[in-house]
Amino acid sequence: MDRRGVWVMPTEDDEVLAREMLQIGRRALRFEEYVLRRAWGVYYAVWALFFSVLFIIPSVIGLVAPSLTDSPYPYFLGYGVAGGLAGWATYLNFEKVYRTIRLRRALLGGTQARRSLKIGGWILIGVSNFLLFLVPYYLLGFKGLSVGYLGLLYVGVWIYTALRRTFTDFPLEGVLAIASFASSCLLSIYSILEGDYLITETSWLLTMLVWVFCAFYALYHAPEMLVYDDE
Repeated sequence: MDRRGVWVMPTEDDEVLAREMLQIGRRALRFEEYVLRRAWGVYYAVWALFFSVLFIIPSVIGLVAPSLTDSPYPYFLGYGVAGGLAGWATYLNFEKVYRTIRLRRALLGGTQARRSLKIGGWILIGVSNFLLFLVPYYLLGFKGLSVGYLGLLYVGVWIYTALRRTFTDFPLEGVLAIASFASSCLLSIYSILEGDYLITETSWLLTMLVWVFCAFYALYHAPEMLVYDDE
């Protein structure tokens, strides 16, 4: 329809321009999925490393301060520091991706990408997770840790929501990461309440291995996001 309100048939040039704009949009989307899938691969790697550190911290405490092995607070401190470093690496990882997408959208004249969380939000989440374990332990004893693992289930919900909003097709590594993490949380709750702590250690060891696989799988398949279908 032109300015006078009269319907005008699109010309061949208009159709070509429309196809080109559609191709540009598709390629921009594929590029964003590429950098985001790489970012998720790094995310899985960072937290797989964190899971492995969980097994090392007790040995470190035993070597550095044997007299403190019976106190829970050195463990909380060690796990808190390791979790804080992993959280900081996660923030830097996704912040870099955000800047990349924002710059590309600015060059293409598209809408600006929005941060999911600012640094204050990440810090608040980290502190909340730490207190989610420390406070119930202080009030209820060792069985109070089950409250912390119950609260951690929201991480699986967050990962699912973020991946669903990010990718056109839900990635396989996302399914594996969510399933393994949620299973470990539930098994940890069961093992703490039943007093069978070997289940907790075994489940998180398996989750660590699954997340290592997820990291390599995401990084390996990320370039496939750049295969454009312009038919």
